[in-house]
Amino acid sequence: MRIQSNSLRCWLPALAWQKPIISTLCIVIAAMFTLVATAQEPNPAPPQVYIDTTWNPPIQGGTWTVNSSSTFQLALNMAQPGDTIVLNNSSVYSGNFTLPAKTNPNNQWIYIESSALANLPPPGTRVSPTDEPNMAKIVTPNSNPALNPLPGANHYRLVGLEVTTASNQGCIPHNVPPVNCYTYFLFGQPDGGLGHPTQLPDSITFDRVYMHGSPTQDVREGIQGNVTNLAVIDSYISDIHQGWADSQAIAVYFTPGPIKVVNNFLSASTEDMMFGGSGGYSNPYVPSDIEIRRNHFFKPLSWDSCGAGGTLPSGYKQPNGVPCPPGLGYQWVEKDNLEFKSAQRVVVTGNIFENTWVSGQVGYSLLFTIRTSQSGNLAVVDDIEVASNILTNVDAGFNTLEQDDDCGAAYGYPLCTNPGESKRVWVHNNLVLLSANKDTTQHTWLRVDGGGASRGRIGLTDYVFQHNTALMIDGSEMWNYVFSTNQSGCPPTSSSSHNIWVLDNVTPRQPIGDCAYQGTTGLGYYMSDPSPLAPRYLGNVMFVPSGDRVASWPAHNDATTVPFTYVDPGNGDYQLLTPDWTDTTDGKISGIDWSELQQAMNP
Repeated sequence: MRIQSNSLRCWLPALAWQKPIISTLCIVIAAMFTLVATAQEPNPAPPQVYIDTTWNPPIQGGTWTVNSSSTFQLALNMAQPGDTIVLNNSSVYSGNFTLPAKTNPNNQWIYIESSALANLPPPGTRVSPTDEPNMAKIVTPNSNPALNPLPGANHYRLVGLEVTTASNQGCIPHNVPPVNCYTYFLFGQPDGGLGHPTQLPDSITFDRVYMHGSPTQDVREGIQGNVTNLAVIDSYISDIHQGWADSQAIAVYFTPGPIKVVNNFLSASTEDMMFGGSGGYSNPYVPSDIEIRRNHFFKPLSWDSCGAGGTLPSGYKQPNGVPCPPGLGYQWVEKDNLEFKSAQRVVVTGNIFENTWVSGQVGYSLLFTIRTSQSGNLAVVDDIEVASNILTNVDAGFNTLEQDDDCGAAYGYPLCTNPGESKRVWVHNNLVLLSANKDTTQHTWLRVDGGGASRGRIGLTDYVFQHNTALMIDGSEMWNYVFSTNQSGCPPTSSSSHNIWVLDNVTPRQPIGDCAYQGTTGLGYYMSDPSPLAPRYLGNVMFVPSGDRVASWPAHNDATTVPFTYVDPGNGDYQLLTPDWTDTTDGKISGIDWSELQQAMNP
């Protein structure tokens, strides 16, 4: 509950010693001003468990020194929990190797590591392709995985390995554009674990591993992460793409979790990382308890091109605005950096999301897009915190979907009976630097899709966007940020979103809805209940470029025609300098806190 006037706000609770004083003050103020009851600002539930990846190599088990492909599989079969398998960094291990299940009552680990491990960066440090000479190389010669964890395989730690492909499957080199030889995934089970849903692999850790395809070798997925207690740390996954299918550096869809992805470089043509999106309508799992910290999600700008090595179909605009000519085709499809189609209890912090453009989608970097039609009727996108990240050179920032608009027979998925939900998402202290590409006019930092009641949706619920700063990376005019109900008619008759909060943000454009600039009245359609709107749209600073009218907004917001200045943009510090707007929910200046953001990236 908050007591509000145009110039005074009183918040509870305070520090313990202050409570009697402030409580008395609030009672007095309540007699003077109107009491405004508001919904409680929602908080997502955090992960219930975090995976411990402390470096703790076995010291009492046996050591298997392996110098050939055939002896590698023998060592995998014979090794016991607590053993170490050492692979020669000057050898190439070609094959499709299986990680067997072991009886392991004490949960001891088998470490599989390079003989030159001492020459690699220490634990806690990300590797790069330059570390390849000190890594043992595991290569699949075909479309099957290089490493296949059998049902029930558990407690394997892969350290200092290069995993790649030399597949001879599916190649059509003289096609325009060429069709590469392909491998489905470098690590994973051929059936994704669906055939053994109660015997998923468990406790698999990738530590300082380099996994990749190449410009002439396609890989659909680097890591198919259908594993309980999966950790990917300090690793480098790149050149993941396939001409006729979506591709991900890490894809997770058939596991209850937990998952840890910390301090990695992740690069794939479609989604750099995705949760959900497969598993069938009866998928029993929602990936849960997920930690995503200090990763670099990246797409090479060379892919933003036409023809071989590119992702732009004929007629799509290149970065300079020139359309791709006919006849070249495109080799891969590009979509986004991180997408949640089914996930819950997630923390995403301290990451860099770099480079998206219009290709298979319209260039959003991070998506909350529930898809029960693909992920299973139990799927949700709930309880996600996205805090202190940088989105840079992306065509668009965040996108939401209130429920799965593909669910049901009328939309092509007759076995989908539940359109799902997306609830309790908190997006705060993120810096969004939008691309200046001329490939589209749709440069927008946020799309809040509240849905339409005409489809019977329940809409987004308990979403909070707070203390974010967005701008065009070159300082030019941003197209917009958007509210939508996905239904025709102006004004919209209803919105099925509930309890949307937009607080303390800095944006270079006022929000727009289905019916152009909305102001206070229009926001009510899109942010919906509960009333009143004012406490949920508060503390925002909006630049009004020439030609836009200054709309009417609730008190404690500032729409201004005076250009913004930032603390030190030359060094990436886009904390707001002017206007010095601290009429916010917490008294801090609107937009990002640069020191807090840096702390998340460099703890």
